[in-house]
Amino acid sequence: LIVEMTTKDLDAWLFSLKCAPQTRANHRRLLHNFFSYAKGRGYCDENPVSRAAKVKLVRKAPGILAPADAAALLAACPAEIVPAVAIGLFAGLRTAEIARLDWQEIDLNRGFIEITAENAKSSQRRLVTITPNLRAWLLPYAKHSGPVRLSEERHKIRFETARTDAGITDWPNNAARHSFASYHLALHQDAAKTALQLGHTNTTVLFQHYRELARPEDGEAYFNITPESVTPTNVIQMEGAA
Repeated sequence: LIVEMTTKDLDAWLFSLKCAPQTRANHRRLLHNFFSYAKGRGYCDENPVSRAAKVKLVRKAPGILAPADAAALLAACPAEIVPAVAIGLFAGLRTAEIARLDWQEIDLNRGFIEITAENAKSSQRRLVTITPNLRAWLLPYAKHSGPVRLSEERHKIRFETARTDAGITDWPNNAARHSFASYHLALHQDAAKTALQLGHTNTTVLFQHYRELARPEDGEAYFNITPESVTPTNVIQMEGAA
């Protein structure tokens, strides 16, 4: 019975699991939520997980792309996925947010992307600043309305081909968002500003999960990646030739 479960019982079970520390920590968190619900309904007098031993986690630095790799990726992307990839790299939107994004929510004139409450993970509306280089990537593809990103399967096929063509053999988890966070913080040296762009209410998550150490000059190089900077010098743009 729930009321009979003790902290000792839960400690014994949690640390008997043959799993990674992060998985054990996830189990502990879910159990804590469950017993909080049970306590609120009067099924037990206290939450025994509150006193259970916490799992020690050694957090690894997030994987990010070097500016040269980000430039090579964009150069290899077909036109159909350039806007979505550029937004991930230079605005730091979550994959799910990009998937739900409509061109109506991108204001290139005023310079921001609106993440509606319905599309945000936190269910809170926010405005994300469009950097000058991101504007340059989006401008040729801008529409009045319509989805910014292709369907999941179509995007994935094209992205994997572009990644291979760019010579990126290993794609770190959440690489675009982590790269944005790391280089934005390195460039601006303002954790609150970076956290606001990411949609975090404070800087704790930024420092725990999203930031890899990067130098200011790396941040400057990253946000100077433009269509012109990745175009080979021997390629003549049709509009320029005209």
